[in-house]
Amino acid sequence: MSSRSKSINVRRFQRFNNNIIGIYSATTFLAINILAYRDGRFSSWNRLVCHRPTPTGTYAFVWYIFYLSKLWEFMDVYLVILNKTPVLPHFRWHHQTTPSVVLAGLRGDISYEWPILASNTLLHTFMYPHFAGLWNVHKVLVILGAWQLLVGIGISIYALIAGCGGSFYAQIWGLVMCITYAIGYLNEHFHLFDRWIPSRPTIKTS
Repeated sequence: MSSRSKSINVRRFQRFNNNIIGIYSATTFLAINILAYRDGRFSSWNRLVCHRPTPTGTYAFVWYIFYLSKLWEFMDVYLVILNKTPVLPHFRWHHQTTPSVVLAGLRGDISYEWPILASNTLLHTFMYPHFAGLWNVHKVLVILGAWQLLVGIGISIYALIAGCGGSFYAQIWGLVMCITYAIGYLNEHFHLFDRWIPSRPTIKTS
């Protein structure tokens, strides 16, 4: 009689995956800042977020890998489902749409990719190990999550007003998506919009 094979421990794989994403995020955060400094992006606000040469070489490669990482992160939705954990609407929507936002920015060569990459990878450096159980930094995540959204929305609006480089349509798409993420964030942490939805009456059965 053959022995039954052991089932895959989804939770263990999920923790491992989250830690790896955390390491990748920390590495990318450091790399994007070092490369931006090397390229003189910090010499002026205009060069940092508005008008700069199209990235090439290592910087462009890091940006492209960042896009691929959004596809990698999407796998987390399936891991949550396999782990029989409720999938929050904001979590699902965010993971479903961020690949398109990053791809639009990459192909549209938006000029303010640095603050987007920096704020996102900084958040994920703390967030994914947190969900892996490596540490408990919930308050830090709330602050960094809000900061990322403020950066995304604020920089997008500034770019449109100042006429910064990059595709207009990519800028609009990024702004619209950031607004939806902000709505989901506010509802997830503060239940602002849940309060506007009337609760269904409970039907008692005898």
